[in-house]
Amino acid sequence: MANTQGVLIHPSVDNGIKRGNPGFSGGTLTCKCATNPVKVRIGAQTAHNHVCGCTKCWKPAGAIFSQVAVVSRDAVEVLENGDKLQVVNKDAPIQRYACKDCGVHMYGRIENKDHPFYGLDFVHTELSTEDGWSAPEFAAFVSSVIESGVDPSRMDGIRSRLRELGLTPYDTLSPPLMDAIATHMAKRQAKPAPAETRQGASPEPARAAPSASPAPHQSPSPMPPTRESGSIVTRLLNRLFGGGQR
Repeated sequence: MANTQGVLIHPSVDNGIKRGNPGFSGGTLTCKCATNPVKVRIGAQTAHNHVCGCTKCWKPAGAIFSQVAVVSRDAVEVLENGDKLQVVNKDAPIQRYACKDCGVHMYGRIENKDHPFYGLDFVHTELSTEDGWSAPEFAAFVSSVIESGVDPSRMDGIRSRLRELGLTPYDTLSPPLMDAIATHMAKRQAKPAPAETRQGASPEPARAAPSASPAPHQSPSPMPPTRESGSIVTRLLNRLFGGGQR
């Protein structure tokens, strides 16, 4: 087993994960400015809290991962100094609103109504002093920490430490979130059956496609391994989140 001594993930989880409170009803996020900080009210409990290795999410100094959760956009309200907020990258699928002075991301919003996660805002609950927020459940985009400068030789130790903390590491999102994305895309791509099929008519028999089988006694050529950067999943995530780096 890889050595996990000294491996730091994020200040909120390095000393153990705090349990969430199912009855928690929200709190206030505050940026890091010493004067006139931006304050954002979150009027509900968060969901799908996790640590994220992407290069897009805000993370505190020295942390390898960020910690991010989602909440209904209707529950997010800017309370103070909203004039200090600016969108980090207007072309990104997630519009991340950051304080112009300290750089902290206060919330991320999706404006594309066709996006699977439209209606959810991304928030960093560590910016709140209240206890009870949903606990981190998994680690996402783990391999992307290499893109932020982490030596690849450290990855075994990082993944082992995540498992010690109870945060299953994924190089995409968690299975429930990936299922949600796939379900959304399947519904969008679904086409109604042809009229004759709907009316019970027998469709024309399908014509046999030309055989693509190899010659007798010839084994088919083995398929080359699919690189993660070229996989369908990664291309989908690139489109939805602005890169495997989300």
